[in-house]
Amino acid sequence: MNNRIKKVLMFLSQGVEDLEAVTIMDVLGWTKVRDNLTPVYLKTCAFHDKVKGKFGVEFTPNFNLKKEEPDYTQFDAFVLPGGFHNAGFDEAYSKHLHKIIQTIHAQGGIIATMCVGILPVADSGLLENKKATTYHLSRFHDNVSRLQEGKAIYTQNKIEVDNNIISCAGPASSLEVAYLLLEKLTGKNNTEEVKKLMIY
Repeated sequence: MNNRIKKVLMFLSQGVEDLEAVTIMDVLGWTKVRDNLTPVYLKTCAFHDKVKGKFGVEFTPNFNLKKEEPDYTQFDAFVLPGGFHNAGFDEAYSKHLHKIIQTIHAQGGIIATMCVGILPVADSGLLENKKATTYHLSRFHDNVSRLQEGKAIYTQNKIEVDNNIISCAGPASSLEVAYLLLEKLTGKNNTEEVKKLMIY
């Protein structure tokens, strides 16, 4: 496992699914509670100075992408939680975000998504003939069709991993996505130690 410090960038849309964002923050945060663990450092970005989750959690991103661009070459992974389209998630379909996803993936980075967070990845062109899953119970959006329009192979699985891209069917799987991401970044032993500390 590469000993370079691992860094993750997570995008927060307005209307983000609170649990999906917070789960990533929490699991990666636990990597820094013991000296024997391999730490992973998280930075957040958005198109706003403040972001409000669908269910009320308020976030202050490290980077407002309208004002400041981080150095994307410094990140080993990009995380895109899902959200609610009627609360602002539509901004995640920005071409600006497509570029970030493509850049981090092209340098060997992991793309971890939850729920509808996989749909902008499909739009970015990275899922052609690749397996993926998404939330299929939306009342007003055909998420599966949008995924397939990006030429992805929809598997209906709870969790899917292909081409270094993680997707899941909904927020109930967010903890598993966080652990998968951590394992890909730091290895199985480190992840098992974090799970043990969290009493998995």
